[in-house]
Amino acid sequence: MKKRFTALRYLLILLPLGLFIRFVDLKVFEGFLGQNEQTEHFIYLGGLLLMVGFLIAVILYIDKNSNNTNV
Repeated sequence: MKKRFTALRYLLILLPLGLFIRFVDLKVFEGFLGQNEQTEHFIYLGGLLLMVGFLIAVILYIDKNSNNTNV
């Protein structure tokens, strides 16, 4: 089980990232940021910051666990 997780850990990071990028792309093309309202821009930036924070946390968690197994 652990061997399977180590092989798929990058996929577990890239799949949500790709889905998030696709979601944001669709919203922008629908005119989400076209009216220059501040609330729309704050929602957009907040979503991006949350996703980046989540990805950094996942990467740090994976890095910490990979360092413990190599010792």
